[in-house]
Order: sequence, then structure tokens, then C-alpha cells
Amino acid sequence: MNNLNALCLGFLIVCVLVSSVSAIKCYTCIGCNDPFDESNAQTATCEGSCLKTKTDGTVIRVCSPISLGDECDSKDGTEACSCTKDLCNSASGMSFSHVVLCLSLFTMFLWVK
Repeated sequence: MNNLNALCLGFLIVCVLVSSVSAIKCYTCIGCNDPFDESNAQTATCEGSCLKTKTDGTVIRVCSPISLGDECDSKDGTEACSCTKDLCNSASGMSFSHVVLCLSLFTMFLWVK
């Protein structure tokens, strides 16, 4: 690995760690299905990330003490998404941050060269 690739990888790791250190607010509720009514949900301050899971139409929004990043996964009819912005687990479909996506593509481009 050349120095430029190592520098880019180090920068990406620092960005991820810095974004995971600060506290964020997340919605917390069980059975708060989509479409989501924010007026009936409570919020909590988290050190990690916000989570949203959906199983058989039942949605659970909670706070995770560890940062799981910005990603979604689906397996056996269960969808699980984590995110790292304030109140980001309200959306019916969560997605990657544009900054994280751009940094990932940039790093991958440099890695392939």
C-alpha cells in the first residue's frame, strides 16, 4: 500500500471515529409503524447510533450504545437499519450519508489505482 492510500484510509477511519464519538438523539418506541408519527414518540440521547427494525410490519426504533454506522440489512423478512444523525431513525427508508458514500468511492478509486 502506498503512502497516499494509507493516508486516505487513515483519514476515513478518523472521520468514522469522530462522527461516532458525539452523542446523538434517537427516537425510541415499540410498535410505532410506518408512516411514522413523530408526535407520539419519545427521544433518547445515544453515544452510538439509532436503530430501526421492521419484522412482520412491526417497527421498533431504539438507541444503540455502540456506533453501527449508516447501513441497512435485510434477512428472513426482517429489516434492520442503523444511522448516526440526530433523529435519523424516523424515516421509512434510511440510506447512507452522501459524505460517507463519496469518501468510500474516493478511497476505493485510489485503492484500485
